Amino acid sequence: MTGHTDLPLFAWKPRCQMIAFPPEKRVGKIRATAEKYLAQRTQGLADKYAAQIDADLQRHFDRLGILPAERKRLTSEFWNAVRVEIAKQRPRSRPGGSAA
Repeated sequence: MTGHTDLPLFAWKPRCQMIAFPPEKRVGKIRATAEKYLAQRTQGLADKYAAQIDADLQRHFDRLGILPAERKRLTSEFWNAVRVEIAKQRPRSRPGGSAA
């Protein structure tokens, strides 16, 4: 006769899940990214900067072991937050020209 600890239930272990602080809530990082993006002299340099930030974000997700589907969602939410911040920081043009 086998003991009660031989049952499959006692061998089951729940899957460990890492819950990262959502990047779209990292207000300081979002503001700094938007500011540096806007400070680039050309669109090409701005795009290159954005690619560097994205690569850093992906390496961070690699270290945390975030699965691809979750990684895609987190990345999208981060860049949406950056776009909103860029819109806030970008100087507004006045209707009828800038001389007012």
